[in-house]
Amino acid sequence: MSAAPQLSVVIPVYNEEPNLPSLFARLYPVLDGLGRPYEVIFTNDGSADKSHELLKAQFAARPDVTRVI
Repeated sequence: MSAAPQLSVVIPVYNEEPNLPSLFARLYPVLDGLGRPYEVIFTNDGSADKSHELLKAQFAARPDVTRVI
């Protein structure tokens, strides 16, 4: 989406490796279906698991709407 976001979803992440794939699979289709420009901002709070790698992969897959801090 190239327009300025009308909706921002902020999600804190801390050791959420097992939950992130299902979150991605459910969240993005719902937001896409809204038909409004959006962004999803993930804040990784120092996870010790592979959450950061999953977030990087999600950013690579959807850089137009995904932000990782």
